[in-house]
Amino acid sequence: MKRVMKWAVIAIASAMAMASCSKVTDIAEPAREQGQIGFTPFIANSLRAAEMDIATLKGTGFTVSAFGNGAAYFEGKTVKPEITGDLWAPQGGDIPWPSFELDFIAYANLGEYATATIAQTGSKLELTTPTEVAKQVDVIVARAKGNGADHATTGVPLNFKHVLSQIEVKAVNSNANSDYKIKVAGVKIGRIVKKATFAYPADTKSSTTLSGYTLGTEKETFADAMTEAKELSATAVSLMGKDGNFMLIPQTMTKWDATTHQGSGTDNNGVYLSVLLNITNKEGVAIYPTDGKYAWAATPLEIAGGLEAGKKYVITLDFKDGAGYQDPEANKPAGFTTATGVEISSDPVKPAMPKPGTPILTNQHIKFTVQIEDWQDSDANTINMPNA
Repeated sequence: MKRVMKWAVIAIASAMAMASCSKVTDIAEPAREQGQIGFTPFIANSLRAAEMDIATLKGTGFTVSAFGNGAAYFEGKTVKPEITGDLWAPQGGDIPWPSFELDFIAYANLGEYATATIAQTGSKLELTTPTEVAKQVDVIVARAKGNGADHATTGVPLNFKHVLSQIEVKAVNSNANSDYKIKVAGVKIGRIVKKATFAYPADTKSSTTLSGYTLGTEKETFADAMTEAKELSATAVSLMGKDGNFMLIPQTMTKWDATTHQGSGTDNNGVYLSVLLNITNKEGVAIYPTDGKYAWAATPLEIAGGLEAGKKYVITLDFKDGAGYQDPEANKPAGFTTATGVEISSDPVKPAMPKPGTPILTNQHIKFTVQIEDWQDSDANTINMPNA
């Protein structure tokens, strides 16, 4: 019986975080068995339409190359599930097993985010984060060794991992006695490294951490508009639009120094989040921006350890104590399109725009000191009554 190559696609490895600010909690991958597809809870409950899971991968397939005995055995083959059973096979005909071990290098869903260079040594992806969130796809990779003796029947287990980091931003106002009404319409993340070279590890087992990133120096600010503006309440709302969450290159982060920027005017070019919002008082009088439109309000962003591959970060901004600072890049990104009825102010504060880093709200309430002057006696006046 001819032994041909088959694959058992195990899972797309991931970790999930549901927390405020930047706390991340890993969820362990389930135990795996050859020939079976395993899922992680995060993939089974996808929060972003563009996330890759097994169901999506069945439709698109993946691309794989094999190297062994000092040469390429085949390159750039598309692999999809067989009609029956749990194994996946190359399109265009079966490929027989050689007598030697093969190194399989695979990828899927590169979109406009990545270009692949696959070779016997030095396999890599060149990553460039697209400006549009809709094009920030979930790039996945896998690598494993196999041979006919061990895998002709069960297939080569390929464990796909997410190359990027995912960020979702939410907002809430937990102050039940707030003096303000705050409407939100979008979010941006500023000064993120947008280019990197990713080097494939020796394998992508469950225990393998993707770490082979060589970062570029070019940075960009990415923004996402909500489908409609929403007023904040004690229930958190997502600031992400229909295109889903930010998919970013893993990287360390230096937070924006708002205090120094306001004080000396020196910008450290650190990372920040900014919310597109409209603030009024309870009576509906425009507070920020003063023309009643929408404007950006920023806050420094710091994530301990930086962004890690395969992790989702859920960041919740609570407006209970304030509304952030004047944005360090109020005019970025250029060409940002908002939802219908949301207009960005070109002159958010009158009579003069404060420096970047200046708090949006002072949290100082109007109060009075009251005194009543004592009555003062006037000079005595005597009026003679006339005699008719």
